[in-house]
Amino acid sequence: MKGKLEGDGGRLREAIFTPREVEYCEGKRYPARHYAARFAAKEALLKALAYDGRGGLVWRQIEINRDHSGQPQVLLHGTLRERAERLLVTRILVSLSHTNTTALAQVILES
Repeated sequence: MKGKLEGDGGRLREAIFTPREVEYCEGKRYPARHYAARFAAKEALLKALAYDGRGGLVWRQIEINRDHSGQPQVLLHGTLRERAERLLVTRILVSLSHTNTTALAQVILES
């Protein structure tokens, strides 16, 4: 992730992450680790929603933030929010983890 972020003049950052995600990640000592974990969460969520890609690029319709206690939370916007509503999703649980070389995320949809 670090190489991708450094080598594209910010295009990847703008295409995938919301302004709040960028602000959060850039405020960290190792931003790429936090970007990678958020990317993993977005990818896991798209798979959980069985998103087939027909709606175009939707990365920024998924926002990974923190709640008041510091736990990661998912906010959906636009067509992905509508898709989750059609699937009767009532809660999205997300877990993020990263090291200096690996990032992973797990997403659970409840309905």
